[in-house]
Amino acid sequence: MTMQGVKHLFVDTNILIFATNSASPWHQVAMDALQAARRQGVELVVSPQILREYLAAATRPGSAGETLPLDAILANVRTFQANFRLVEENALVSARLVDLVSQVAVGGKQIHDANIVATMQTYGLPTC
Repeated sequence: MTMQGVKHLFVDTNILIFATNSASPWHQVAMDALQAARRQGVELVVSPQILREYLAAATRPGSAGETLPLDAILANVRTFQANFRLVEENALVSARLVDLVSQVAVGGKQIHDANIVATMQTYGLPTC
């Protein structure tokens, strides 16, 4: 997998779930994508929302194959915190979210995805 011209890659929750759960049918694909990005010098980026979503999804019984032990899930989050760039949700992200919601017809659970878009736009991260 080549990521020419990509300097930063915002990593979504599903990729983290797939990469950390060997029971997932997408485990190897997710691992390969993350490893390829690292090899090519692409900075991996997450937000606090992604870490919260990872914790919620990884601790939900039967969410993506076998549920990992809590110790392993917490160790994964610590690994993400240590090895990925963590961009903060701040006043600029909140303002961008409000702008997006006023421009695009979204609601309900879609607001969470709109917040990810707002975070990426605020930090100039075009790739997810």
